Amino acid sequence: MDASQSVDEINETESLEEPRPLNYSFWVGALTVRGSALPRVLIDIVKFGLLAFLIVLIATFAENKFDVVLAIPPSVLSAAGAVLGLLLVLRTNAGYDRWWEARKLWGGIVNQSRNLGIIASSYGPRNGEWRNQFIRWSAVLPHVIRCSLREEFSSTEISRLVGRSNAKRVSEAKHMPTFVSSILAQMLSEGRREGMSRYAFLQAEQQRSMIIDYLGGCERIRNTPLARASAIQVRQFIFMFLIALPLALMSEFDGPASFTIAGLDFNHGIFLIPLFIMLLALPMLSLDRIGMELQNPFDTRRIDHLPLDAICHTIERNLMEVLNNDTLATEEGFVLETMQLDPEMAAIIAKGSARDTLIS
Repeated sequence: MDASQSVDEINETESLEEPRPLNYSFWVGALTVRGSALPRVLIDIVKFGLLAFLIVLIATFAENKFDVVLAIPPSVLSAAGAVLGLLLVLRTNAGYDRWWEARKLWGGIVNQSRNLGIIASSYGPRNGEWRNQFIRWSAVLPHVIRCSLREEFSSTEISRLVGRSNAKRVSEAKHMPTFVSSILAQMLSEGRREGMSRYAFLQAEQQRSMIIDYLGGCERIRNTPLARASAIQVRQFIFMFLIALPLALMSEFDGPASFTIAGLDFNHGIFLIPLFIMLLALPMLSLDRIGMELQNPFDTRRIDHLPLDAICHTIERNLMEVLNNDTLATEEGFVLETMQLDPEMAAIIAKGSARDTLIS
């Protein structure tokens, strides 16, 4: 016993002294294109570059032919740039607040779903079939909430948990989460009649109603986008700023002519000014796009949408573990139909992963 204890103490000491290094690279993040807003704003950036080239070309033509100087002092746009930057930050923060609120709401769904399963297994009536079905319906609820928020339906998870006939009943409901929550409420009422303590019943009912409250918060985020007027105004400011900026940069690149085309004298600014406009348009258009993308964190077409599939399968795996540890429930329950699962999802449910710490 002493030797084994000393070995455990050494292993514990080594784990404390040698923590796992954090795998973070600035250059990997800086050069990564996938998952960023760049692919979605690249065409608009090129368009602003071409527009800047056209503006410089027209200004040069007016100066050569009509001796009219269209260049403006750069200081004129300094204050406008500061105001525009503030507006973009506010817009991005508003979108991120919605994304983070949605994540907190789903964190509550995770916790309350686990609590429902634990209460049913620990304090439910001495009825194995009731426990088995209640825990399975508790695992169905997050799946139908995910499908409802995404306006889609996938019967695979529901069929696997409660059977194909029940999956058909759920799919025919006008609001699937309400339908499944009503089934849980009816089962709690039945469990109360079969001997479930009043305290356990009230606690389970509270957890169930909290999940519906979290669903309402998610639906509020999905159905109420940010004010459209503010988005239009910000984009108009960006457009006016990037249109006026080439005229301000012309005075900075003023110099002797480098070449002549069609009788017009040009210097290197005709190429550098559009390049600077494109470099400046990148962060502006990206922040505007990110603020728009974060408005609906449930849509899989959005950048950095919430990983609801992984969250729901984590809840399901946790509840199936509770079910498997309940000998009374497993004796009368039916076997989990893992053959209907995709190999990747089957692996997620069968064993934990490092991502669970980020999903809980």
